[in-house]
Amino acid sequence: MTVRELALDAYSNVIHDGGYSNIVLNRIIEENELSQKDRALLTEILYGSISRKLTLEYYLRPLIQTKIKRWQRDLLVISLYQLEYLDKIPSYAVINEAVEIAKERGGLQSSRQINGILRSFLREEKPKISDIKNDATRLSIEYSLPKWIVRHLLKHHSVENTENIAKSLLERPNMYVRVNRKQTTREALIKQLQDEGVTAKKSSIHENAVIVYGGGLTETKAYKDGLFGIQDASSMCVNYALDPTGKEAILDACSAPGGKGFHALENMNGHVDFSDVFEHKLTLIKNESKRLKHTNLNVMLKDATKDDYDTMYDKIIVDAPCSGLGVLKRKPEIKYNVREEDINTLVDIQLSILNHVKQYLKRGGTLVYSTCTLHQMENENVAYTFKKQSTDIEFDEFEIPPFKFKGNMRQILPHELNTDGFFIAKFKKL
Repeated sequence: MTVRELALDAYSNVIHDGGYSNIVLNRIIEENELSQKDRALLTEILYGSISRKLTLEYYLRPLIQTKIKRWQRDLLVISLYQLEYLDKIPSYAVINEAVEIAKERGGLQSSRQINGILRSFLREEKPKISDIKNDATRLSIEYSLPKWIVRHLLKHHSVENTENIAKSLLERPNMYVRVNRKQTTREALIKQLQDEGVTAKKSSIHENAVIVYGGGLTETKAYKDGLFGIQDASSMCVNYALDPTGKEAILDACSAPGGKGFHALENMNGHVDFSDVFEHKLTLIKNESKRLKHTNLNVMLKDATKDDYDTMYDKIIVDAPCSGLGVLKRKPEIKYNVREEDINTLVDIQLSILNHVKQYLKRGGTLVYSTCTLHQMENENVAYTFKKQSTDIEFDEFEIPPFKFKGNMRQILPHELNTDGFFIAKFKKL
């Protein structure tokens, strides 16, 4: 199969069958012998077409005059993405291959339909998104962000800032790794990665953060030797609020894949209990702990809304299940799968976890609540509601120096320093 055929299958799998973009992509790469160039093209087409789906469908709408099949629409979307956003690929190459795919899958008539629509797209003037008067509709179409998400952002941000957020969510994210301080230093890690052909440099967001560029990261000796973990820098900012020191006992209550708990272990001599409600996720944590060579830990199958932890902790991390709207740079399909009505259910789960695990926190102990979403109901609203419901809980202050922040909660927006969107709140038990 050609790269574009693979991209079509991958796109359809993600959009219609509930596949996860990263898992689908990795599976296709593993099952097909692809050059580095073809891998890059496949990745670009898949992520780009998913990210820009609403914009591309807006351009397509006036061009489709007759009924077409679902796979034809998908083929048109990935073809329009290449024509509109990939300057290095000649238009004739995109159209010719789309026509061949259509002929093979649907016959001559189908290939003629695809050919006609794509040539019309090149020939005719596109509808101007900038002419749309309604801000929510314009931003939704221009940045391919469902309107309910745009409306929510506009409630809490200016039009300009909403546009900055939406634009940022379409950009390629930085790749960050977290130095395993129990095994090496940041300087030594950067040198080893560079020696192995990986471009790496210090990040100003956290002293344990390194920005890396290029592929093949998990094939390096540095990775196999457990010298670093893969974690976004915004997630590492939980460490500022948690401030692990000495020989503390810490619970990472919704821990998979374990980054925040491992980060704590790497900055202290204490113990971390990792718990999660899914068995297969615990396997990931166990495997990662072996790779990183961590020993002061326990991995437990627990439901953080109700199960007994049978111990008291100095500090607790609740990185709660959430809508994931802060990680759309990496998982763009999330924005089409999450519905507005899902938010209330998530809020109930988040509060249930916080209210349950707080009973296992020692007096004077720290509880850090975090999510990887931008939705105010899951973030500030949950933090204030939890505080209001808890007579034994008070907000606590922390700092995040690179954001020049000092306070008890912080929404990290994705465009500020090109990280994931992330929320952190800190509490203290009275």
